[in-house]
Amino acid sequence: MTKPLSSIPVFFQPDMAANAGSFSPSAGKPPLVVADWRAHGLPIEVRGFMPVDEETLALAHDPAFVRGVLRGEIANGFGNKSLAVAASLRYTTGAMLAAAEEALTNGRVGCAPVSGFHHAGYAQAEGFCTFNGLMVTALALRLNARVTDVGILDLDQHWGNGTQAIIQKL
Repeated sequence: MTKPLSSIPVFFQPDMAANAGSFSPSAGKPPLVVADWRAHGLPIEVRGFMPVDEETLALAHDPAFVRGVLRGEIANGFGNKSLAVAASLRYTTGAMLAAAEEALTNGRVGCAPVSGFHHAGYAQAEGFCTFNGLMVTALALRLNARVTDVGILDLDQHWGNGTQAIIQKL
C-alpha cells in the first residue's frame, strides 16, 4: 500500500527561468506558477535538483545542436542565441527528470512547473521549445534502468511535433 503524501514534491529553482526576449506562453512563468500555488495554499514542498548535462540532453538530440545552443551559437526555441536562456535549459529539463525520478521513488507524484517542450526536434528548436524534455527524461530513465516502458500524457492544448521526429532518429 502506498503511503499518502503530506505534500507534493515540486522541483523548482530560479535558474529555470530566463527572460527569453520574446513572447512565449511559458517562458519565465515557473516562479509565477510556484508563487500562485503557494498563494492558494496548495500542499507543495519545493525541492532543489541538479541540472542535466550536455550528454543527457544528447540522449534525445544531436550533440552538435546541444553544444551550439548551450554556447549561444545556434538559435534556441525563442529564435535568439541568449546565453541566459541557454543556461536555463539544463535546469528546466533537470526539473522534469527529477520530478519523474521522484514519482518513481514515491510511487505517486513529482511535479516540475515546466512544459514538456514537445515541439523540439532532434537537431532543431521550434515553437518556443529548444530541447524535448519529455524525450530526454524518458531516455535517461530507460538508460538508468529505472523504467522499460514510458507513456507520455501531453495535456497541452495542441499536439506536439518533436517527439515523433526524435523517435525516428533513434
